[in-house]
Amino acid sequence: MRIAIDGPAGSGKSTVAKLVALDLNFVYIDTGAMYRALALKAHRLKIEFSDESSMVEMMNHTYFSLSENGITLDGRPLGEEIRTSEVSMLSSDIARYPYVRTYLTEQQRNLSRQGNVVMEGRDIGTVVLPDAELKIFLTASIEERARRRYAEHLSSLKEIDYESVLQEMKVRDFNDSSRKIAPLKPAKDAILLDTTGLSISEVVQKVVAMAKKRQRVLLSKSVGFCYGVDRAVNEAIKILKSGKSVFATGEIVHNEDVMKKLKGLGLEIIEDISSYDSVDGIAIIRAHGIDPESEKRLREVFTEVIDLTCPIVYNVFSLAVDLQARGSFVVVFGKRNHPEVTALSGRLERYLIVEPGENYSSVVDSLKAIEHVTVISQTTMNTDDFKDFSSFLEENLGGRVEIHNTICRVTVERESEAKRLAREADTVIVVGGKNSSNTRKLLDIIRRLGKRAIHVQTTGDLPHEEMGKIGVISGTSTPYDQIQKILDYIDNKREVTDNGRETGPAR
Repeated sequence: MRIAIDGPAGSGKSTVAKLVALDLNFVYIDTGAMYRALALKAHRLKIEFSDESSMVEMMNHTYFSLSENGITLDGRPLGEEIRTSEVSMLSSDIARYPYVRTYLTEQQRNLSRQGNVVMEGRDIGTVVLPDAELKIFLTASIEERARRRYAEHLSSLKEIDYESVLQEMKVRDFNDSSRKIAPLKPAKDAILLDTTGLSISEVVQKVVAMAKKRQRVLLSKSVGFCYGVDRAVNEAIKILKSGKSVFATGEIVHNEDVMKKLKGLGLEIIEDISSYDSVDGIAIIRAHGIDPESEKRLREVFTEVIDLTCPIVYNVFSLAVDLQARGSFVVVFGKRNHPEVTALSGRLERYLIVEPGENYSSVVDSLKAIEHVTVISQTTMNTDDFKDFSSFLEENLGGRVEIHNTICRVTVERESEAKRLAREADTVIVVGGKNSSNTRKLLDIIRRLGKRAIHVQTTGDLPHEEMGKIGVISGTSTPYDQIQKILDYIDNKREVTDNGRETGPAR
């Protein structure tokens, strides 16, 4: 569900949007932060905003995504570094360029598809999200808005008089409503909410009530690809469209539909690198990574090798190598045949792989003679399983064991959302590939909590019978359009039910 909140300066839209998101457990999208983050990235790379070709090249390799706590840029959460006065100046400068506004508008639309979001601004309902499920246009008398802004100035010890604030507000209103690009105005289907005389909590209660009335499905706070998968898939598509011969070290993503699309564009999968002699083409290392020996062979065979290993996964590889160099015996908590674990173990000489559910007492017995043991994890493992294993080793090996929780933050957030949906819904639909480890993990979490979980890839996998209150979540290898088809189907089915007609999936 997407909530678009627009309004003039001083209408309270930023404060209301944040509190509504908090109340509904939605993600608040700070569109201004995106301008700041992009401006800071370009500045650090020493790219001039007026250099459109260099900026476009940079933006083609820039990835915004949602996390439980808001927006990330290239896999990293936006921090206080974007809140400096220098970055404020840079963001004002970058916003002047139409091609940047076009790019960020599309990015904001992409983010809105990744989960339940609240987005505020001056053109969200009219330009950015014209098809938002709920559009609110907050307003108030200009005197009320000027008083609010005046109070803000006083609280921050700024010396200014009320009449000056009122005059500034009038000028700002005129400029915003008369500008040629995306002028401030309510969308035709927006709900006008006059906040004059209302407290912030009263406004929030009204918006939350409207949202709950319209919300048909409980959706995970974030869905769709994680940053690493998004980057790998999109980079692969760009390379394939260049017309060159492209090969991959395995499935770029554990999702049948996505792989079918990539193969349709010409992607070939390398089944056995030893069967190739010399190839005039590009080899892609998938997001899971690859062991050093196999990478060496790739570089001997192919004209070019592009490494799309997820940066988070690569950091785990680097950590493991560093720990071993410091004399530690590395215990890897993960699935032995998972490509990430294979790539990791190929970098180590002294290690042990432990899968969930193994006899941990036997593992302890095998480690008792080792002076220093370090535990790390495959990035997509279940957090509770990792904690159980780590605690068991700490209890039995004492100070000789060092624990590094290397489970990806995004997958941890999905675990948290799976538990929430299991508490709040009757049935939780988990959308993802049948061979996706992180998707199967979410199913397991929900079922452990005693709730019904259904693993689906297409609408044809949905049951005929009533599912009650429905929750929807996805693995990190599931594209947004696959999730949207499920949501659209559920919505259409319920609309038919509401009208009293026969329902049920067409088979």
